[in-house]
Amino acid sequence: MLTDTINRTINKFGLIEKGDSVIVAVSGGPDSTALLLALNNLKREYGLRLHVAHLDHMFRAASETKKDREYVSSLCKRLGIPLIFKRIDVPAYAEESGLSLEEAARDKRYEFLLKTAKDAGAKKIALGHTLDDQAETVLMRLIRGSGLGGLRGIPPKRPLDGAFIVRPLIEVWRKEVEEYLNGMGVKPRLDATNLMRKFLRNRIRHELMAYLKKYNPNIKEVLARSAQNFSYDYEVLSDAVNKSCKGCLRSKDGSVAVGLRKLKGKKTGIRRGILRKAIEISKGDLRCIDYSHIEDIEDLIKAGKGAMDLPGKTRVVRTKDALIFGKSKAGAAFPKVRRQISVPGSTFIPELKLTFDASFSRPGMKLGRSKTAEYVDFSKIKGPVYVRTWEKGDRFRPLGMAKEKKLQDFFMDLKVPRVKRERVPLLVSGNGIIWVCGLRLSDAVKIGGGTKRVLKISYRTA
Repeated sequence: MLTDTINRTINKFGLIEKGDSVIVAVSGGPDSTALLLALNNLKREYGLRLHVAHLDHMFRAASETKKDREYVSSLCKRLGIPLIFKRIDVPAYAEESGLSLEEAARDKRYEFLLKTAKDAGAKKIALGHTLDDQAETVLMRLIRGSGLGGLRGIPPKRPLDGAFIVRPLIEVWRKEVEEYLNGMGVKPRLDATNLMRKFLRNRIRHELMAYLKKYNPNIKEVLARSAQNFSYDYEVLSDAVNKSCKGCLRSKDGSVAVGLRKLKGKKTGIRRGILRKAIEISKGDLRCIDYSHIEDIEDLIKAGKGAMDLPGKTRVVRTKDALIFGKSKAGAAFPKVRRQISVPGSTFIPELKLTFDASFSRPGMKLGRSKTAEYVDFSKIKGPVYVRTWEKGDRFRPLGMAKEKKLQDFFMDLKVPRVKRERVPLLVSGNGIIWVCGLRLSDAVKIGGGTKRVLKISYRTA
């Protein structure tokens, strides 16, 4: 029975102690509803004081979210559990902050849950993640290029600002949740946002996972088991990194110094683990930090001097003997660039340290496309050609697509780190983006059967 599995999970990972006050995040969907009902059944055994937190992210029509709230409210009244409700305009916050909808929702959800826990005097916040969520998370992080730490998936328990996030359903499959609710005659709400393909997790759940099942019908079980194995391996690596940190990492007054002489003598896995530890201490977490950031830091070490900025207003400065990690004063914004280039001709862009070359080719010639070279139909270009950097509201139609796309969404789809987006050169003419350099040409200027004049544009490090 589901409650028996949850009970074992609670004891196995020390999720809940007798007498705990627990905030249960309930959307009204199957997982969170089953979580609430199961914890309510275990309430007497553990002497729990339960509180329900329900957040309206304002993704959907007010009429739909009202039905969710009424459902959760009715459930809480029946169980005699207090309900805390709040509405937050997550889409507006995402637009304002430049975060993806998923990132923005996560930020505001945890902010709400932590405040609710503090107000209720609770130290535990229970979330309804299942083994299916675990498998999807591992696959999503693998696609994004996560390291061993990320491939551990969703932890059953983790500290967060004085409280603990706990996941009692983390060893339960979604189908078990459905069977449990059916057996109780409970019909949960179905959240339409779980079907929206604009969210990466939904595309993985409904498209990629189904495709991979053709190759391995047990793919979800394999991924979930892999998460556990990665977790064991990470414990070994983490212990080794922590021991190595004692010899080359010093923390003082909010900044972290990593001694380069001792760092250079470490094996690659240990060395990179130390760099991630330095970021975590100075930044507070490792959110939005990926493989490319660690590579950039190693390039900074090789450069001998300089500085770079990481997500979360964190700055890394290379001195003679150390790397200093600390807070950047103002986010260290990259300077905006807008310079006209010569067509034909060569143009040096000092801010980007790149030279752009433009020349004409004859239609029918063999085109040597590469990451740094593209060919366009010159007749489709309206006015002078400029190189500039990303501006809020930029849109373009990627090659092969029928509709325009926000450049921000395009960057997110390609997993371009936020810290690098403002450094990507854009080739523009008039108000239209011709080429997101190194990434994708615009469909509006592609070469076709009627093309009479071909313009080749390339760029190189100056």
